[in-house]
Formats: sequence, structure tokens, C-alpha cells
Amino acid sequence: MRIASICLGPLATNCYVLEFGGSVALIDPAEDSPALRALIGDRPVGWILNTHGHFDHTGGDWAFPEASVRIHAADLPLLVETHPDHPPVGETLADGDAVLGEFTVIHTPGHSPGSIILVGAGVLFAGDLLFAGSIGRTDLPGGSVNEMIASLRRLVQIPGDLTVYPGHGEVTTLEIERRCNPFLAGLT
Repeated sequence: MRIASICLGPLATNCYVLEFGGSVALIDPAEDSPALRALIGDRPVGWILNTHGHFDHTGGDWAFPEASVRIHAADLPLLVETHPDHPPVGETLADGDAVLGEFTVIHTPGHSPGSIILVGAGVLFAGDLLFAGSIGRTDLPGGSVNEMIASLRRLVQIPGDLTVYPGHGEVTTLEIERRCNPFLAGLT
């Protein structure tokens, strides 16, 4: 699997393009753009994985009608509210699901009711749970400080030093965040 990224949309959302042989999966396409299309090339988009239902992570979903869109069931209402004409969701994701033969879904509410992270061999796609030196907001509709703390406790228990691909900002590592992120202090 190869990972490429591109920053998209008005809130500078990281969209990840994962190459699986001759096809790709997108994580959090904020919008359709010529730069994203160039990154994808002529490979078909088989899957779109949304880490949560906010507009800045789902705005480009409908640009790839051939793709199977997947999101946690708890964020389906948010997705419909944000994009009433959103394409149908291929299937919903739940805690513990295996995705694309590479990742395990971990339900991490707090930023939104259906926020998830995707954990694979050496990698963690964090959505808006964890950023380099920070965490996601909890003051948006559906956010919860208590659920965020519980999700962060689950996060710090993930073994190993994974490369963290956040929804916004720079790539980091789980070990750096365990040591240096003030929001993770005392959660281990």
C-alpha cells in the first residue's frame, strides 16, 4: 500500500489517497479538485472512508460515484444534515471492523458521535481525534468532552509507535504525541 496526501478545502483538510494495486481508496476527501484528480490518475476509486461526517471531510464524496462510501452509523444524521444530496453510503462502519484488509476501525467519539480512527500496520489515520500537539474540537454539535477523553485514553493504549496521519496539519507519530501532546498527559 502506498499513501499520498493532499490538503483540500477551506479548512485545509488532509485527504489521503491509498493505492491498492490498480485502485485507490480515499480518506476524507474535502472536495473534488484538479490536484486530487491528478494524484489519483486513471486508477478507479473503489472506496471512500470518512473518519466523521463534518462537511470538511465529506465534501468530495459525491465526485466519485463509483466508490463505496463508508462512515460510522452514528454520523449518518450529521452527513445527511451537512449534505442532503449525499450519495448513498455503501455500508456503515463499527468499532472493530476490518476495512480493506489493512485497517481496524476504532470508534472514537468526542469530536462527533461517529468519529473513527483507522489503525493498520505502522499507521494510524486519526481524523480529527488527534493532531500534532493538539486534539479535535468538542464544542461543535454532537461533540463531547467526556467522550473525547475516553477516546484519547483508548488511543494512548494502542501499542507501538505508529505514523499518525491527522485530519489537519502535519504528520506525526503516536510516540511523539504520547510524550509531548499536553492533551494526552496523564491518560496513559
